[in-house]
Amino acid sequence: MVYILDEGSEFDAPIDRIWAYLQSDTEHEHRAIKPISMEMQGDNVVVITNEVTMPNMPVVRSKIKMTMYPPFGIVQEYLEGPMTGTKAFQYYIPKGSKTGVTVVGNFTASGMDDDMTKRIAMSVLELAFNEDNENLRKLTVTV
Repeated sequence: MVYILDEGSEFDAPIDRIWAYLQSDTEHEHRAIKPISMEMQGDNVVVITNEVTMPNMPVVRSKIKMTMYPPFGIVQEYLEGPMTGTKAFQYYIPKGSKTGVTVVGNFTASGMDDDMTKRIAMSVLELAFNEDNENLRKLTVTV
């Protein structure tokens, strides 16, 4: 298990726009992270099965329990897939027209050493952040 603290990134949108985006069925789309199924458990817990496609790697399917704590952040718990056992908290820092984002957690990846686990986890975090920020920029322009 690898402890990761990823801080310093900023979304190009205010925090209220981040939450509207996260809760939207039509705006929150990814090219590399495809949802297969989604199940709501109460008002703020969603279990998502998705497939992640990264360059030079096989497609990976995971089941993730996400608990939303608006406006503070999201807890992610990997229930199935190669990162089973990973637990992370992504939290947001309002910065006017931007929103800071920090991810902290313990990451695990079956069959990988700590260095590879960290590299894979950081790559997935970067991929998700870049796609989210690109979507938010487009939405901010059209809103």
